[in-house]
Amino acid sequence: MRMIELDTLDTQLQDRIRAAVAEPVLITEKTHPVLVIRSLLDDDVADDLIARHPAFLETIRRARQQKAAGRVRRLEEVRQKYEVDEAANR
Repeated sequence: MRMIELDTLDTQLQDRIRAAVAEPVLITEKTHPVLVIRSLLDDDVADDLIARHPAFLETIRRARQQKAAGRVRRLEEVRQKYEVDEAANR
C-alpha cells in the first residue's frame, strides 16, 4: 500500500480529505465514481486494512500450518494456563 503524507498535498485537497472524517467523500470523473475517501475511524475500513496487511496474513498462514501439524491447544487449556499465571502474579 502506498502512503502519502497529508501535509504534502495542497490545502484544498487536505480540506476535502479531512471532511471524510465526518462522512465518506465520493470522487468522480466525468460523473462516474472512481474513488471513495473514508475515515479509518470507521471500524469496517480499519478491519479491512488489518485483514489485508502482510504481517496479519503471515500470522494466519502460520496458524493454519500449526493446526495442520497438530500443534494446537484448546481454548480451555490456554485459559487454564493463564489463570494459573495470573494467580501467581497476585
